[in-house]
Amino acid sequence: MYVIFFAEGWLELNSDLWKKALSLLKYDPSMDDVIYESMLDYVEPVHLNNDVLVLSCRDEFSLNIVKNREISTAVKNAVSHVAGKDITVNFILKGDDKALVSSTIPFAKRNDDSKPSSYSPIGLSPDYTFDNFIVGECNRFAHATAVSVANHPGLSQRNPFYIWGNSGLGKTHLMKAIGYFITQNFKDKTVLYNTCEEFTNSFVACSRASGNYEDFRNKYRNVDVLLIDDIQFIIGKEGTQIEFFNTFDSLISSGKQIVITSDKAPKNLTELDSRFTSRFTNGMIMDIQPPDFETRKAILMNKIERDGIILDDDIVNYICENVTQNIRDLNGAYNIVSSYYVLSNGDLTLETVQAKLASIISPGANKTITVEMIVDMVSRYYSVSPDNMMSSKRNAEIFKPRSVAMYICRDLLDMQYKKIGENFGGKTHTTVMHALEKVENDPDLMGDVKHIEKKLSDS
Repeated sequence: MYVIFFAEGWLELNSDLWKKALSLLKYDPSMDDVIYESMLDYVEPVHLNNDVLVLSCRDEFSLNIVKNREISTAVKNAVSHVAGKDITVNFILKGDDKALVSSTIPFAKRNDDSKPSSYSPIGLSPDYTFDNFIVGECNRFAHATAVSVANHPGLSQRNPFYIWGNSGLGKTHLMKAIGYFITQNFKDKTVLYNTCEEFTNSFVACSRASGNYEDFRNKYRNVDVLLIDDIQFIIGKEGTQIEFFNTFDSLISSGKQIVITSDKAPKNLTELDSRFTSRFTNGMIMDIQPPDFETRKAILMNKIERDGIILDDDIVNYICENVTQNIRDLNGAYNIVSSYYVLSNGDLTLETVQAKLASIISPGANKTITVEMIVDMVSRYYSVSPDNMMSSKRNAEIFKPRSVAMYICRDLLDMQYKKIGENFGGKTHTTVMHALEKVENDPDLMGDVKHIEKKLSDS
């Protein structure tokens, strides 16, 4: 029998909350049937305290799968919907009493004396650390900067630390790794992780209630490290922008560390008040690019070794060659394959994997296009010599087509800056990055890109 604790006393836990949440998840189109039937259906509620629900998993493998960001977010949304309020959901291994204790006591209720040495604020955990972050050419600079920020929080040259890139590339992982490292190595520092949406919702709730913002401001301004995920969510919310702006200035002026993630570079947040973007650029800005094949394979092999399963190399290569856009999609493909691996007792063929991943993989989409094809198409489009485009020449008539060709190489072939530079006259990482930014910010060039990419796809 499970127990729930409220301020008024102990009450018997009604399992309807989890049962109703499961019913929602069953018909959630984003939820894979195998993961639901083989894992979520066996999850059990073990505690609900101060709006924190703790769910137990029957084994380590299931625990690792359901703690995946997409699955855990879907679970949290379903539980919160049923409860009619925001519920934090934590997963633990069945029978792990130590994890149960640390998962049921909210960070805000703890004082320094009651805080276990291994405790981290809600949202930060050993699942997102520097140790389990796979480093490749796509994220090497961002990772190195994140490690430096974690070791020297508040240092003005890297404050704020702004990480940007497309969805699913590891921005949140790096941010949480910074927070977790600081909680483990700077016991005197208070760390707060929040999504921008949560920040906004808290501010709106405060506005609708008493209008007394003291508690809200104390929560966000009396910290040593503030981690805000997806800052672009603040666009269009004027009241929240003002509050965040003042919080930002208060923390920075006090030498506190701020880490921010976004899907856009600061200068591309054109709908945001210019005061924000100017302050963001006063610190350190780093981008993360889509992972190349080697990085994707390293990520996948790390998961395979962690879970103790065996996948044939042709299966691993098939996944890595075809799931190219982001790490989140790669994780999703792995979750499906590993689930079927368990159900089939390890008897998994390439043909089976191809069938199970048919809904998320379009084999060969990027295989027929090469750097040579891109250079040839761009050179004909702009009437320049392919040799000149691939050379180290810097004259204006070569710069535009070369920049467009480099942009298409990144867009269609998932090439990293370093490899693009090697193919175009030995350009440096910074030179390539600036060239691609010029293309992105020029509507005419982006029009050329779309036209050329269509020609490549039709050829």
